Amino acid sequence: MKRPDIKHLNTDPAYLRSLIERSGLSQGEVAELLGLKVRVICYYLSDVSSKGYRPAPYTVQYALEALADGPISD
Repeated sequence: MKRPDIKHLNTDPAYLRSLIERSGLSQGEVAELLGLKVRVICYYLSDVSSKGYRPAPYTVQYALEALADGPISD
């Protein structure tokens, strides 16, 4: 896993959706693992032109990248 670096910020909903798909988890499972409400995840994944869109902070992107990179271990 790469080190966190805010210069890699990518709030594109399509990119974030692809990370969730790669993780093999549902949006609800991702929200629970990250301590977020599903609605917040939906804000990050909605179309940028929609009224409900909110750009995801880099910490969320980084966590999604970690989930997409491999299995979760306890």
